[in-house]
Amino acid sequence: MLQKAMARKRVGHSYIFSGLAAIGKKTLALEFARALNCENAGIRQDACGSCPSCRKMTRGNHPDIHVLEAQTQFIRIADIRGIQDQMTFRPLEGRKRVFIIDDADKMNEQAANALLKTLEEPSADNLLILVTARPFWLPQTILSRCLHVRFNPLPAETVARFLTDQKGMDPAGAPALASLSGGSIGRALEMDSEDMIAFRARLSNLLRSAGIGEPMNRLVLASFLGQDKKRLQQGLSILHTYFRDALVYRETARASMVINADDLPAVESLAGRLKGSQMLHNIAVLENSRQSLDMNVNKSLTLEAMAFKLHL
Repeated sequence: MLQKAMARKRVGHSYIFSGLAAIGKKTLALEFARALNCENAGIRQDACGSCPSCRKMTRGNHPDIHVLEAQTQFIRIADIRGIQDQMTFRPLEGRKRVFIIDDADKMNEQAANALLKTLEEPSADNLLILVTARPFWLPQTILSRCLHVRFNPLPAETVARFLTDQKGMDPAGAPALASLSGGSIGRALEMDSEDMIAFRARLSNLLRSAGIGEPMNRLVLASFLGQDKKRLQQGLSILHTYFRDALVYRETARASMVINADDLPAVESLAGRLKGSQMLHNIAVLENSRQSLDMNVNKSLTLEAMAFKLHL
């Protein structure tokens, strides 16, 4: 789609790349910027990788490619005004000056309003790419003024093939990791470690023990998820897959449709003692907790409340 837009010289002035975290949105945004400024893009409408512009992109010092990331909890208005100031000038070297705003949903209200003014008065020499895993957090006024490119989860077979062919992973373990990744190669690579495998095994055991009825077991489960935001989100994702698996297995009795197929006894245990409505409730509780944690609420209180809301 992007190559056709380049070939027809109809590249938009602003895009939103949305989809799962670690699925390649920012990577493609950078490649798009590289191709737009490549000196040899030609008929291929792709970067050659060897011209001066491409080499500067590889080194990360191209003067017309800018990546804006939140330095604190939010992207602030001063950051957006910095973009606006640069847009008043023509690109220094390339055909397009490209601004990539990573985690664009982190813009505070003032920053979003400032960006809206830029979108209402686009410049032909500048391109904005907003990268986000949560497009629903962006104001509708911004969504309506950008071309939306959605990144769907990759099939588990594609992820597994990448892991074996490109990363030399054991073919026996790649399918399970691919399933757990939820269609994200980046997430699969993050989970490919003995530490993560042990973390998931311990989480599975705690999930089973929490269903015994002893309240302290629920607190132990909440405490185990910890305070590290990245690890915490990974833990919530793993729990989500177990309840999803239990629901699917309860309705179909097909192990081939289970993500955690290598831990089928845990899935069978959940499917045997919970109703479908209870598992749907649990999935909603986990999603609400994930959203609350994204807003930097108190982690311990959120996790403890979550643990006691779950049907186990």
